[in-house]
Amino acid sequence: MSPPLVIPFFIPHQGCPHLCVFCNQRLIARQTSKTQTLDSEADRLSDVIQTYLKFKKNRDQVELAFFGGNFLGLETSRLLALLKAVQPWIRQGEIHSLRCSTRPDTVTPRILDLARPFGLETVELGVQSMDDRVLTLAERGHTREDTRKALARLKNNGLKTGVQVMVGLPGDDDLGAVRTAEALAELKPDLARIYPLLVLKGARLVQWYRSGRYVPLSLEQAVDQTKKMVTIFKGAGVSVARIGLQATEMMDDADRMIAGPWHPAFGHLVLSALMFDRACEQIDRVLTGPADRKAIEPSDEKRRVVLQVHPRSLSRLQGNRKTNLDRLAQTYPGVSFIIERVETLDTDQVHAHILE
Repeated sequence: MSPPLVIPFFIPHQGCPHLCVFCNQRLIARQTSKTQTLDSEADRLSDVIQTYLKFKKNRDQVELAFFGGNFLGLETSRLLALLKAVQPWIRQGEIHSLRCSTRPDTVTPRILDLARPFGLETVELGVQSMDDRVLTLAERGHTREDTRKALARLKNNGLKTGVQVMVGLPGDDDLGAVRTAEALAELKPDLARIYPLLVLKGARLVQWYRSGRYVPLSLEQAVDQTKKMVTIFKGAGVSVARIGLQATEMMDDADRMIAGPWHPAFGHLVLSALMFDRACEQIDRVLTGPADRKAIEPSDEKRRVVLQVHPRSLSRLQGNRKTNLDRLAQTYPGVSFIIERVETLDTDQVHAHILE
């Protein structure tokens, strides 16, 4: 079955009672609230749906996703207006399910009883961290326990669950990121999204950054922390739906993207780093082990190692601008590598053998 067509409908920052230190969306939300009525928003929703349905093609399922805000925290009249506006498309079989992102502390029995009958199937929680100290520093306004309760409540109501987390939050570190992933993996959400924290114009974090109170992660640090979180989630059977922020014009604007580990292909960097680690594990297995890498010195006749990957994973193995191939050459100076595409391998796999 083909993956579903996801129609994103953004409600930036709306429904959120808090302004986190890294958030720059309040101005956007204020401007939107001044210009939109419930009727005009329903019209905008209809326009978005019709635009995306043109690209349905052979997709079996279509899902409408309310992203960018605290959907279940919207005023009841507005929440119902949006849910009701989708119903004609659901009755016609054009849309099959609804998804939303929301804060953990807005998942209440009353709001779930209200939303579920309208086709809500998946709820993603803006968790960010499972460390209460980090959540307090970020002024999130919810706790680790709120996340635990929300996930349990969603599961008890038969809903699919997602968690959204960040690396590089104030007061967080490498160990904290790992512990957040471990704590969430134990709760078995269906999916996870991981984003690096960026310093954006309009956020209070800008002042913290300029005063030296906050130091963003380097790109290398962000990739390394995210790589560890991906490994934990996947090891627990949690699907990682997205790694990194979507590229927008703002990210290329130095006046608005102040600092932080921004890269337009951040997810690819993380997956390439994971593929490099797996390649090294396989190479060490067929050679003599990591302790003896230095013993494999360059010579006129290098040992030849075949690395097999799925065709779709070739770019991950090579790395961004083929940096992984350069690193492999430096790590194993006495080895030459031959890359083969093998359709039967999983996209996360690397297999190595010596070519005699």
